[in-house]
Amino acid sequence: MKIVFLGTTGVQHSLIAAHIYLGQLGSEDFRSLEYFCDLSKESSGFPIFIGDDARGNQVYSLGVGKDLQMGQKTIENLLTILGFSSQDLMLRPVSIKAERLLACLGKIPRYLGGTKINLFFSIIILRQELAAIKENVEQFCN
Repeated sequence: MKIVFLGTTGVQHSLIAAHIYLGQLGSEDFRSLEYFCDLSKESSGFPIFIGDDARGNQVYSLGVGKDLQMGQKTIENLLTILGFSSQDLMLRPVSIKAERLLACLGKIPRYLGGTKINLFFSIIILRQELAAIKENVEQFCN
């Protein structure tokens, strides 16, 4: 089975949630996570493979844009059309209060220092939202 943590971006809160799920988040220094705030990876539109869980499930992070519920519904409907079941793919949306602000940070142009600004403020915001991200993962595990 594949487990996909969905967020407005795939390189911020959903990425952190996937690492929490796998027990790979050792500290609040998110910069050590591969692809954290990597806007080129985000713009590819592909799910980001994070790793395998203890049961052999593949865990991914995926950004679906500003309408998280619509993104989830679209993927679920596509799975139905293609004949897949919840045994093949499990979606877990990760929603936090500052998700739209995080998405806006990613739109700051590089020539204006967007990469550094995005990284700096994303770390601050996500440290404040870490309890909510952990709660999302705990609800999924139960």
